Amino acid sequence: MPDLKHLAGLIEAGRIREVEGCTRSLLSQGVTPEAIVAEGIMPGMYEVGRKFDQHECFITDMLMSARATKQGYAVIQEWMGSFPKCRHKVIVGTVQGDLHDIGKNLVAMAMRSVGLEVIDLGVDVPADQFVRAVVSDPQVRLVAISALLTTTIPAMKQTVDTLKHCPAAGRIRILVGGAPVTAQKARSMGADVYTDTAFQAANAARDLIREMEENRNEADNWRN
Repeated sequence: MPDLKHLAGLIEAGRIREVEGCTRSLLSQGVTPEAIVAEGIMPGMYEVGRKFDQHECFITDMLMSARATKQGYAVIQEWMGSFPKCRHKVIVGTVQGDLHDIGKNLVAMAMRSVGLEVIDLGVDVPADQFVRAVVSDPQVRLVAISALLTTTIPAMKQTVDTLKHCPAAGRIRILVGGAPVTAQKARSMGADVYTDTAFQAANAARDLIREMEENRNEADNWRN
């Protein structure tokens, strides 16, 4: 019977078909998506990343592991089924200069699983594109910005600054995350929320929207 360590090994080895089967088996055993990601998929990706940094594997190995990871996420999303819709929307995107989408895709999936409608802007997203997407849709309440490369931290800060000064700044909250981001860096950027994992980001997003709704209801009651 497969376990989470076995899944991590399959991810590391880039065994796409076996990752699919293993992920399905773990879900059928009652293992939660959070555990599969945190204790299976991510350790496998971290290990292949470590090997690549130490010149112990090739870029092709990294790409195969990334494809296996995407397949695992696809199985989890399929297992979750059709997500309920919410009138509030979240914009997600990977910051300009960064072409990585695995973390961003997981955040989008996790947020959909808690009932939020997600607008995915993709990768290498400039600050003004985030702003246009926010301003054009009054139902957007949250913006989640992802990065994997340390070199894109300045672009992330610029994006946060731009959003904080856009016409819709008063109705949105900004979440940041990714490998090079820390809670301290998030605070220094002026972001509202930082989380370590995608599922934490989804829970934080849900709580933020609930808080904004409560504040709006209180304001409406006060005016009445």
